Amino acid sequence: MQTLIETLKANEEIARKLFDIEVSILSSDYSDDLFEKLIKLIKSSFNIPFAWLTLLKDSPIPDLSERFSNSYWLQQHLHHLESNQLSALESKGNQPLLSNSMEELSHLIPARYFGEVRSMAAVPLILDRVLVGAIMLGDNDAERYHPGLGTFHLEQLSVKASLCLSNVISRERLEYLATRDPLTGLLNRREMESHLQQELERCERYQASMSLLFIDCDRFKQINDQYGHDYGDAVLVHVAKGLNHLVRANDRVFRFAGDEFVVALANQSRYDARHVRQRVEAYFAANPLLMNRKLVPIRVTCGISAPSPEEATSVKELLREADHDLLRQKRLRDDRSDEAQGA
Repeated sequence: MQTLIETLKANEEIARKLFDIEVSILSSDYSDDLFEKLIKLIKSSFNIPFAWLTLLKDSPIPDLSERFSNSYWLQQHLHHLESNQLSALESKGNQPLLSNSMEELSHLIPARYFGEVRSMAAVPLILDRVLVGAIMLGDNDAERYHPGLGTFHLEQLSVKASLCLSNVISRERLEYLATRDPLTGLLNRREMESHLQQELERCERYQASMSLLFIDCDRFKQINDQYGHDYGDAVLVHVAKGLNHLVRANDRVFRFAGDEFVVALANQSRYDARHVRQRVEAYFAANPLLMNRKLVPIRVTCGISAPSPEEATSVKELLREADHDLLRQKRLRDDRSDEAQGA
């Protein structure tokens, strides 16, 4: 009877801790915050020396949120796996997996924990009925997570964490759709206007500099007419990826409309923007789109604008100036082409 009472008390304590964890993570607005809270609370509540997050590389979670790459803490506790590397968990019907045979499951352990983890529990994370990863719990005691242990409480943790994750991901998806261009994944025009207004206010307050590139894909209509609209869409995606590759981490790339893009260059003067323009135009001239064994040449033209330190500038004026400069660049290029043909 005494043993039964002690067991009931222990189960009640575990249930209380799981409830407290659930309450805490329910307040999370974003997936990175949820995982950080969850792993920290699990470690502290149950005195677990090693805990980390494992995600499948093709899961929808990293694609939905850039916060994963911006969270230093999460990067230290995140372990990516290929889709077939959680087969041991899938073979159990997505039930928690307990093991003290580390040689068989060494691929589930981050390199920094090799030799220290002697038993391990994998708690599945399910999103839309699909296994997307697992919360991994490790101990240097080989008997803590031996296969003969019951998994009832770990199953509860799996359900609670998966439900909270589903809620957060739904919120992130809605936010993503509200702020992003659906084709290219770039920030949309509304986000651009908000960002540029903040940049102008920052420049005025701190006497800082910024500049803007207004980018147009030349002969885009001809690409659609010659190759089809699928190729036109692929060109826009190709340009978006190229721009993201070319700019710095604190710059921002937006899709303005149609085949037009805007790049906000933080703390860069008009002179600096000219060098960026040269780099952007040269990059796309040298990197055509390869699709269905066809090379589609891409040429872009960039207009430049920058706020004047002497007088206030609005977002509308900044965009208008860059658009005028873009048209001027096109005329200059056409004039040079005519001169070359005449010669």
